[in-house]
Formats: sequence, structure tokens, C-alpha cells
Amino acid sequence: MIRQFENRIDGADTYATYTKNEVYIEVLLGDSEETSNKIDQSLLTGALQEIKSGAIRDDVYVNQELVRHDFSISTTEGAAVLQELKQAFPNYVNYDSSPYNLVGKYEGYRQPYQNSSISWYEFEVKPSEALQLSFNASYLDNNVRNWYGLKFDLVTREVLLKVLINEYAGAAPELPIGPKFYAITHSQNSANTTQWVDAYVHATPKRIREFCTAKGLDYPLPPTTHTECDVVWCWGFVFNKDTLEYGAVKAYARYNQPT
Repeated sequence: MIRQFENRIDGADTYATYTKNEVYIEVLLGDSEETSNKIDQSLLTGALQEIKSGAIRDDVYVNQELVRHDFSISTTEGAAVLQELKQAFPNYVNYDSSPYNLVGKYEGYRQPYQNSSISWYEFEVKPSEALQLSFNASYLDNNVRNWYGLKFDLVTREVLLKVLINEYAGAAPELPIGPKFYAITHSQNSANTTQWVDAYVHATPKRIREFCTAKGLDYPLPPTTHTECDVVWCWGFVFNKDTLEYGAVKAYARYNQPT
């Protein structure tokens, strides 16, 4: 979908102006598709600079279906999910360590998730060596990002650790152009460690749509979502580390929330 914008003339130059909530963007005017893509790129750049700012809701889409909401724990919705997590897995970790922490409840919409589960992400801290070792994992500190996730299966009671890393040393399928990071998911039972790797890409909807078309993958977003949300800040490409086959393609549509 092409974004709606206004024109502003400044001497010999014409700019497209775009305003949404408290965001104002100006870019040099091109054709409609080019200008819309420039606005998307500006929104993405701004979102990445303020990635932990304020309370947020991320809507996660796969194949144009909404599969999960992630909420900051400082929001009303996030607090409700967090309370359910605390009741199911009391005192597992310090769930309230940062107001930027996210929680989300979801069904088993893709591998390796099978059942109704709750995800919890802790921000501004790396997974400790002790935590990693308890999941049969060990990563160089300089390759680990300063946030990580725990996945709590409400049926089997199994917990998975998701470690976010800057560089992935193994083979990977072709991925879209753009800044990337990766996630490896570990089970406390090493025999059940997942074969699926998440590759996260920061890119505009246009670039992802073109990549999905070229690779025969399902573009994750419904037609109007990327103009309705504040920004699509990230895209996830799941792949099998052994066969390199693609799995689910995910889109993370972000909405700023009142606290």
C-alpha cells in the first residue's frame, strides 16, 4: 500500500511530508512508490534509534495472520499476561527487572513451538553464563546481544531459552539485504534443542515483499498494516540450520502504547 503524504515546495525542490502521531518526516519527492519507500525507511531508522523507548505493543504476523501480541510489562495488557506467567512459573526469574521487558501469549503457530505458551523477553542485560549453561548453551560474550527470551510452554511445562546473537557462524539461506541479527533457541534437554534458527532483518516492507516474491515465500503482512502501525521495525526469517529450508516469515508491527 502506498502511503499518503503532502507536498511542500522549497525553492526548486519539492518535498513529501508525512505526519503520524508525534512523528514528522520530510523526504525529497519522487514517484509515489519511491516516496512511500523513503518514508518507510525514515520511520524504520527512527524506530531503531528509539527501540527501547516507552511502552509498546508488537503485533506479530505470519502469512497475513496475527499470531501473537507482545506487550511491555508496564502496559495493562502486559501486566495481565505477566500475572498469568507468574502464577504458572512462580519465581523462575525476576520478571519485573525492567519496564522494557516484553511478554506475549500465543499458540503453537510455527516450529519449534507446539502448544499454548508465554514468551518473556528481558532487556538491557545479557543471559548469564549460568543461565546459558543450564540450557546446554555457551556463547562468546561479544557476540551476544543485551537481551534474551524465555519461552514457557503452558502444557508441557518446558522452558526454552532464546539467545540473541550478532553473527551466526553456520550456513544460512539467502536473506534480504539489511542489518541483521539472529536467535538460537535451546532446550534444557539437549536432545530437544531446536533445529530452527531465527534471522531478523531491518528493512522496508517493499524490500521484504520483493524478496518474498522472488523466493516464493508468504509475505507476512496484510495489505494495510504497515501504514496503520507506527512502524514495522523488524522481520523474522526462520530457517532449518541443517537443510537450510525456510520456515515462517514474521513481521513485527509496532504500536506505541499509553502506560
